[in-house]
This record gives sequence, structure tokens and C-alpha cells, in this order.
Amino acid sequence: MQAFRFSNKLLAGFMVFAALGLLTGLYAGLAKLGFLEDVNVNIPGGIHGPLMINAFLGTLIGLERAAALEKRWTLSGPFLMALSVVFMLFVNLPYGSWLFTTGSFFITLTLLYICFIQPKIYHYIMAMGSTALFIGNLLFAMGAPVFEVVIWWLGFPVLTIFGERLELNRIMRPPKKAQWAFVAFIFMWVLGTVLLHVNRVHGWHLVMVATLASALWLIKYDIARRTIKSVQWTRYSAWCLISGFGWLILTAVFGLIYGLPTAGPIYDALLHMVFVGFVFSMIFAHASVIIPSLSGKIIPWSRYFYLPLVLLHGSLFIRIAGDFLGLYEIRSIGSWINVLAILMFLIGIWVLIFKKNES
Repeated sequence: MQAFRFSNKLLAGFMVFAALGLLTGLYAGLAKLGFLEDVNVNIPGGIHGPLMINAFLGTLIGLERAAALEKRWTLSGPFLMALSVVFMLFVNLPYGSWLFTTGSFFITLTLLYICFIQPKIYHYIMAMGSTALFIGNLLFAMGAPVFEVVIWWLGFPVLTIFGERLELNRIMRPPKKAQWAFVAFIFMWVLGTVLLHVNRVHGWHLVMVATLASALWLIKYDIARRTIKSVQWTRYSAWCLISGFGWLILTAVFGLIYGLPTAGPIYDALLHMVFVGFVFSMIFAHASVIIPSLSGKIIPWSRYFYLPLVLLHGSLFIRIAGDFLGLYEIRSIGSWINVLAILMFLIGIWVLIFKKNES
């Protein structure tokens, strides 16, 4: 099939669905905590995780890969992810789950195709991330409890980001032994994920050891150590990256101490250290590159973006403290400010792009 040029309007349209997935996922997260009961919008809290992982991250990452290849069939994954939001919210939850599964299958095919045309280790790592999403979605659609599925969902953004950082850090030229050590940590991560289904304690500990080793490797070798001395978006991205790596270290330390419960405040704290502390730090870091590449709209730099970043990390500390201390009110405050920080970041992008287009 011949490559062709995706229009920015087409890609921006898919980004709207990714944003819808994010907003509905955030709403479901607040509903899960017992808020918004008086609001007449039927978005159950139980779909918070599936929406954030699939409707938001799945659509966005799948779209980014499709835009790089510019082959029509690669849009199948993002399209099915976007369609599944409609089904999950307005039609039928099981249908939406199977659409998520099918969408993640096509995203995995896209990543495997990239491995075929460019057989690089970092592409294989990213393909392992999309495969983890597919496995997690398949288990969820077949009725597996979320506490068994979440480790696979966790693997999707974590392995994808690890692969991307390994690719970008070719500029730093880390020693070959160090590169293979990082690859070994990632395979340890995958092995621990599989082992977790056999022995939850040992599997989780292996995942956490691999997480700690990977985060320390990134702090030592990632290009953010250089770019933090730069200016504007480049410096901001470096701060986002380093703070995200810090959250991975905290996750590993607390994960080794407390293990991974099947529910409860410790479970909530550990997952949000990764999904909010690490993943959203990476999203904040890469937004100035991803959004222009998909929409064709440059995001002007503003020091304003440090505000949502500080709020994101500060509120997450509040939320985690509430979890570990058993203080529900503190956890609730942190959760609300988490959502506020993410919305402030998105609104800032929209306002600055709009102002630039007007001028």
C-alpha cells in the first residue's frame, strides 16, 4: 500500500477523540472517588482506568505512530480506540471493551510493522508495550478483574516511554554495556509481569526491581541531564522528564516495601505514582513536539506551564500522603488538584495556540 500524506485536520480530529477520552476518564476518576453524584452524566467510575489507558493514551500513541508511517491501515487502531469511547459511554460496556481490544491489536500490528522495516531494539521495546496493552485489554474483555489486568495496562505507557527514551538517548552515546543493561532491565520488567500471574508477590518485586534499575539508568544517561541547562520548552521538558523518573524511583521503593494489594489506598497510591507522576510528566514533556507534529500548530512557550507541572507533583504528594495515612479528605483534595493541573495544562496549550493564530 502506498504511503500518502495525512492532513493535519484528519490527525487533529483524532486528537479531539483522545481529548474526549482524557476528559471522560478524569470525570470517571472523580466519580470513582464518590464525587459528582449530583451531576446528571452517566460515566461510571469503574471505567476510569480503561478510558485513560485506551481512549486517551491508546488513541494518542497509536495516532503518533500512524502519523509517522502515513499508511491508511495504521489509522485502524486509533479509529477503533476513538469509536470504543462512544460504545463504552453510550451503547454497551462489553462492546466497548472488545473495541479497545481490537484497537490495541491494530496498534500492536503497527508497532510490529515498524520493527519489520526498522529492526531496532527500541522499536521492539515499544512493540512490547503495545502487546502488553493488547493482552491487558483481552483479559479485561474476557472478564478478568482489574487488579490482574492493571499490570499489563501499566506496561503500555512504561515500556513505550522506555523505548522512546532509549531511541532519543542515542545522542548521549551511552556505553554498549549500559545500553544492554537497560534492555535487560526491561526484559526483567516483562518477566515479572508474566510471573505476577503465577506468584503475585515475587512477580511484583521483580517488576519493582526492574523499575528502580531503569529509573536510575535514565537519570544517569538520559539527555535531560544536558537539556536542563537549555531554555524554554527544552528546559521545561527536561524538568518534566527528571521529575517523572523520580516518581518511578518512589514507586519502586514503596512497591518493594508494601507489595501490590488488590485494592485499597496503597493500591491507589502505587498506580497513581506511575500513571500520574511518571506518565503525565512524560506527556507534559513531549506535548510541545507531539501536538505540532499532529496538528501543525506550534505551541508558543510560556513560563505558565511550570504552574500545572508544580501543581501536578504537589497534588500527587498530597494524594499519596492521604493514601498512606488513611486520610480520605486529604486524598480527595490531592485528586481534585491532580485533575485541575491536567486541565490547566490543556487549557494553556489551547489558549496560546489560539492567540498565535489570531496574531
